Amino acid sequence: MTQDLIEGAAEFKHYHYDGDNTLMSELFKAGQNPKYFIISCIDSRCNPGTIFRASPGIFLSHKAMGAIVRPYKQGTALSAALQFALSYNKVETVIVLGHTQCGAIKALAEEIDDPEISSFVSVAQNALNKAKDCCTDHAEVIAKTEEETILTSMDNLKHYPSVAQALKDKTIKLKSWQFDMETGFLREYSETNQSFEILPVTVKTKDGRKI
Repeated sequence: MTQDLIEGAAEFKHYHYDGDNTLMSELFKAGQNPKYFIISCIDSRCNPGTIFRASPGIFLSHKAMGAIVRPYKQGTALSAALQFALSYNKVETVIVLGHTQCGAIKALAEEIDDPEISSFVSVAQNALNKAKDCCTDHAEVIAKTEEETILTSMDNLKHYPSVAQALKDKTIKLKSWQFDMETGFLREYSETNQSFEILPVTVKTKDGRKI
């Protein structure tokens, strides 16, 4: 039943340990120096390691339903992880990465009858209320709530002591991103335009061409 995971681990070993592939050996000896801390959803289709095709050691991560950041409370998994990332690893950028077609947001909007889930996603209730104020179609409400939840999470994130201190010291940048699961585009919230806009990218082909 776990053969796909075992085979995946073997491929990972081949590409990052065997022969001339010394990256993991170097990281083992020298330690990590990640540049990013990514807060993402638990959705199996939107894993940031897959989306960004990042090499080992590039980012630290935290997962929660809907990429929801709850108001600060000392001793939570997220607050401890952020403290570790910002105070001890000197991470430069913190990203809240939401996505479209989010099951957590759908559960919130459709008032799922599960206290364990509803008590968590209820943090985004204000995001849902904002969406209902400007949208009438159910699909539009869901889509707008997904965006507003990212912004709510970002607002909450700024009140975490480690983040607030890093912002005061001007040592980090915060990014509100959304992965469009249907198209594959990555969108970033623009404070100027107050909307999520597709990030322009340049991809190099194997022969060095840019597309």
